[in-house]
Parts: sequence; structure tokens; C-alpha cells
Amino acid sequence: MKKILITGGAGGLGLAATKYFSSRGWTVYAADFNETALADIGEKNVIALHMDVSKTESVDEAVRETAKTTDTLDGIVNFAGVMSMGSMIESDTEIMRRIMDINLLGMYRVNRAFFEMVRKGEGRIINISSECGIFSASPFNGFYATVKHAVETYSDALRRETMFLGVPVIKIRPGAFRTNMQGSAEAMFDKLLAGTKYYPEVLGKMHVMLKSGTAGAKDPAILAQVIYRAMTDKKPRLVYSANIDGKQKFMSSLPEKLQDRIYFSLFRDRKD
Repeated sequence: MKKILITGGAGGLGLAATKYFSSRGWTVYAADFNETALADIGEKNVIALHMDVSKTESVDEAVRETAKTTDTLDGIVNFAGVMSMGSMIESDTEIMRRIMDINLLGMYRVNRAFFEMVRKGEGRIINISSECGIFSASPFNGFYATVKHAVETYSDALRRETMFLGVPVIKIRPGAFRTNMQGSAEAMFDKLLAGTKYYPEVLGKMHVMLKSGTAGAKDPAILAQVIYRAMTDKKPRLVYSANIDGKQKFMSSLPEKLQDRIYFSLFRDRKD
């Protein structure tokens, strides 16, 4: 029976992947900091693994727990992460520190700690990036875009090292999928709009764009299928994408100065 570690495996997109792999006979080590959510998974072939990816000691303890039942893994899927929105000049520095510590350093901690199991199992590492990792950053999404661009660079560097050891590293770039994160983004935006000093009209206009973006969100099961394919393809691609936003892709293809002018024209305060 094949074995996989999925971080963030008890909620959102990670849970969809946990269920998909479990239904296909894989043993899934579903790692999550939320113990209640772990207890509620209720799927066969799933081993709940309490782990906080922001704490090295927690990741190391998860390795020891996993080693009680296996010394090899066929793969790791790094889903664990948070989303943050805000102004780059109005938001607390803790927001940037937290998203980097979980979404980037958490991935680094997990891959480093579990690597020997993956190498022994001749497995693969899958890092969940985002369409935001390749698109030009939009206003007020700088925290998430910054960390996902960093995930892209980290994944490339990791792949070019582990290829000498026979371990592929694959990037997954999801677009919008229906999870609690979509609702969280709405709540974050509302809080940002209520607390801004500099951007009340700009954010009010951008709220409309946010809603239109989430309207195209797809079923998480679609992304789970893409991840399964990335984990099982005989010759995996370096990157798999799912539900990429065509408008944002086109916007990012334009010269940066033109992008700036478009954003300014669409969202500027007309009283200026």
C-alpha cells in the first residue's frame, strides 16, 4: 500500500486531497494543527498526525510518530498554509512574519524533516504554490503573492538539488477553489476596508473584483485529481496548474507600467 503525507490534510483543499488518496487505497498521514478537524476526518486508511508546521519541534515529533508505522513515504503534499490580505504600509509586520513562517518555512521544515523517508520510498515532493506565485502582484494581495513567489523559487532550488538523489519536486498552481479560505478572504477584505486610513474608495472598488474572482471557484475534488496525477504520472511534469484565472494571466503578461496604469485607472480615488 502506498503512503503519503499531506500537511493541512484535515481542512479545505488538503482534506479533499486526503479523501481522494484514501479512496484510492493509499495510506494517508493527514497532518494538521487542528486536532478537532483531525478527529472528524473519518476516512479509512487515514492516520491523523498532529503537527504545527510553524514549530520545528512539532514537525520533529510528527516524524517520530510516523516512524512508528513506516520508514518510507511515496510522497509529501505540502498544503499547510494561511491566507492574509492587507495594505503593505498599514498592516502589522506580524502578518508578513506569520504567513512566511507557515506557508514557506513550514514547507521547508516538513520537506527537510521527512526527506529521508521520501528518498527511501523513491517518492516525490509536491509543493502547493498558486497562480499568485507566477502572476504579478495585485494591490492588497501582497502578503500572499510574496510568499507564493518565494515558494516557486524555493521549489526550483529544492528540485535542482534533490534530482541528484532521485526525488522529483513538483509545483502545483491552483486558481480559485471553493473552501473556507474564500469566505475568509471576504472577511479579511471587509476588515481591511473598515480599518483603512488611506484607501477607503480604492478598496471599495476592489471589493467588486474580489467577488467576481471567487465566483469562478471550482470543486476542490478537481484539484485533488490533479495532485493525484502529479503523484502517479510515470514522467511527472515540473508544474501542474488547475483553474487558472485567464484575466489575471492576461494582466500579468502586460508591461508592468501598463499594469500600474490599469490598476490606477480602475481603482483610484476620483476626488484626487
